[in-house]
Amino acid sequence: SHARPRGDVAADPPLVDAHGLGVPGRLHDATLRIDGGAVALIGANGAGKSSLLHVLAGRLRPRRGEVRVLGVAPRAPAASRRRAYVPQQVELSPHLHGGEVLAAAARARGLDRDAVLDAARRMGVLDVLDRPVGRLSGGLRQRVALAAGLVGTPRLWLLDEPASALDAGGLERLAAWAEEHVATGGGLIVSAHRPEEVDAFAREAVLMKAGRIVDRA
Repeated sequence: SHARPRGDVAADPPLVDAHGLGVPGRLHDATLRIDGGAVALIGANGAGKSSLLHVLAGRLRPRRGEVRVLGVAPRAPAASRRRAYVPQQVELSPHLHGGEVLAAAARARGLDRDAVLDAARRMGVLDVLDRPVGRLSGGLRQRVALAAGLVGTPRLWLLDEPASALDAGGLERLAAWAEEHVATGGGLIVSAHRPEEVDAFAREAVLMKAGRIVDRA
C-alpha cells in the first residue's frame, strides 16, 4: 500500500458506513462510520463485536439497516478484493505446509510469490514454510494464518481478537505491520478483548454493549 496525497482523502469512501444495523439477538440499531485509521471494538463477551465484524466481512447479512465497506456492499467482489478478515481461531489443514497455505491465499488474490515471502517475513515464519502446520506451535500456526489472511496487504483489515492465539513475538510483528499499514493509508478494525490488543493496534475505541454502539473515544 502506498501513501495517498492529502488532497485525495476526501474522494475516498469511508472504510465503513453503517446505519441502523440489526441482526436478531446480536446487533441492535448499530450505526458507525469509520473514515480511516485504526479502530478497536471493545466491550464484554456478547457485546456484538464479532457479529459486527462478520457483517463487515460479508459473512453475516443484517436483517435491518444499510452498510457499505469501502463504498460497496460487504458481499460485493470489489469489497472482497480490498478487505481481509482473520477470525479469532483459524482452522488450517494440519497436513499442509506453511508455504502451501500462504501460496493458496496468494493465488486467490492473484498475487505472486513475492507477496508470500513478504507476508511470511513480516510475521516471522519464513523458516517454517516447509513444515506441516500441524507440527507447529499454536502461536506459529496463528502467525501463518495471519500471514495468509493479510497477504498482499489489502486496504481494510478486520481482525477478531488477534492476540488470543498469538505468541508475544507474533503480536509484536503484527503490530509493527499494522502500524506501517495504517501509516501508508490502510485501515484496521480490531475486535479487542485484551488491553494489549487496544494498545498494540488502535488509536480510537468504539464501545459496544448488548449489540449497540454506546460510546466512542
